[in-house]
This record gives sequence, C-alpha cells and structure tokens, in this order.
Amino acid sequence: MSPELLARAGRALAGDDWRRPLARALGPLHPDGPREEIDQRTVSRWSLGQREIPPWVRPALVGLLWQRAQELHHQADEAAAAADALTF
Repeated sequence: MSPELLARAGRALAGDDWRRPLARALGPLHPDGPREEIDQRTVSRWSLGQREIPPWVRPALVGLLWQRAQELHHQADEAAAAADALTF
C-alpha cells in the first residue's frame, strides 16, 4: 500500500485533517489487540513514506471505508427525504 492510497483513504474517512482520526479508527482494529488509538506519529510516518504501512492496515481501511460509505448513503437518504418533505 502506498502513502498516496493511505492519504486518499484518510481524506475520504475524515477530511483534510485525517491523521489523528485515522489513528483513532485503526486503534480498535490493531492485530495485536484493540487499543484506544495507534500513535498519530506512526500514521504520519506512513503517510510520508518514512515507515512501511503494515499489511493489516489495508483490510482495516477497506472495512472503515465501506462503513463510511454506508453512513454517507444514509445521510444522503435523510437529506433527500427532508428536501422532499419541505417541497410538498
């Protein structure tokens, strides 16, 4: 996994300031056991290419991204329903 893909996933999950939220989101998914978060500096080093991104991060990100996509889909449905209610 490349730093560019990590950044793309991070932005999709949490916007431009994605490193700290991603560190929190990955903590419970850590293969050595759940934790509150992983060190934000580790995520920064991954994003800068200073440390290799561990293999477990890719499937963790896939799950987080699908979950986020479902949340956004639900929000879009709610927004559309609210717009419809205001229209009629």
